Amino acid sequence: MVRARPFVSAGLAAIMVVGITSSVSAGSPPEDDCPPGYTFQFGECRQDDPDDDSDPERTGCSQNDPVAINIPCRYGDYVFVTEYDGYLRRMSESEAEMFAPDGTHGCDTCLYPGVWENYPEGWMYELARLAGFGYPPAWASRTPVWLPDGPGGPPVDPAVLAREILDDMDLQPIEIGMAPATLSQNPGSMGLVGAPVWMWAVDPSPQTWGPLEESGSEQGVTVTVVAEVEHAEWDMGDGGSTTCSTPGQPYHEAMGVRDSPDCGYLYTRTSRDESDQAYTVTATTMWAASWEASTGESGTLDVDPLTSSASVRIGERQLIEQ
Repeated sequence: MVRARPFVSAGLAAIMVVGITSSVSAGSPPEDDCPPGYTFQFGECRQDDPDDDSDPERTGCSQNDPVAINIPCRYGDYVFVTEYDGYLRRMSESEAEMFAPDGTHGCDTCLYPGVWENYPEGWMYELARLAGFGYPPAWASRTPVWLPDGPGGPPVDPAVLAREILDDMDLQPIEIGMAPATLSQNPGSMGLVGAPVWMWAVDPSPQTWGPLEESGSEQGVTVTVVAEVEHAEWDMGDGGSTTCSTPGQPYHEAMGVRDSPDCGYLYTRTSRDESDQAYTVTATTMWAASWEASTGESGTLDVDPLTSSASVRIGERQLIEQ
């Protein structure tokens, strides 16, 4: 996280300014005074793109001086940081050497000796502000800034941040509900060959079925991840299986003998030859996750399936009645 620190001296900043500095004149209309279809950008009301139906605030990044709304949160290595009202880029080692004390860090003829505060701690960054959109961007100013943080890693990768958010979501397997009851629910329970079997997720929650939405931010980039179960694959233990796209309807005795409306099965043989004379039923939830960043980027994430299991006994009516 970048922390606010004093900028370098005004004299040095003036030396390092590159490009055309844009400022809002006293007579320029404020943003709220722009007519419909226009947005106040870089000191003037500019006509919106009539073919652009996107949300004008979709990036979440805006520059105050000069005013620029809905700007990209990243231009290559330049990452927008709100507290600096501009883009920060970590300088390479060769660039940073120009600001180290004279004769240090391999620099015998530094251009700006002594500017690097508390050398060798911290690092030199470039602070840039936009004067116009485009690729490459038109910069209003580009100024060197010393910050106490080290050079660290590359600019924020939204896909990597999305993965970190997903890993922290604490997705969980479902608790299996069945009729006939599982042995953990009722050790004496036994279903019948040919009788409807109901399966469901007990009290499904955002963690066990979704949808679950969480966001995270880093260096001015915000990423939102949405995860939810696409379907559950039920391995019924007898060699058969079924796929359910819903959490399933819980069964109640008042419903009588009927098929499940959305997640059911029929056993055609007993479980007497199985281990513990019971079938092991396994429910595997298959998740889908997508992400969207304030930079306008988006994508999908792979999610490991989550599995839970339970045991159920199946018998024949004539054996039960004997």
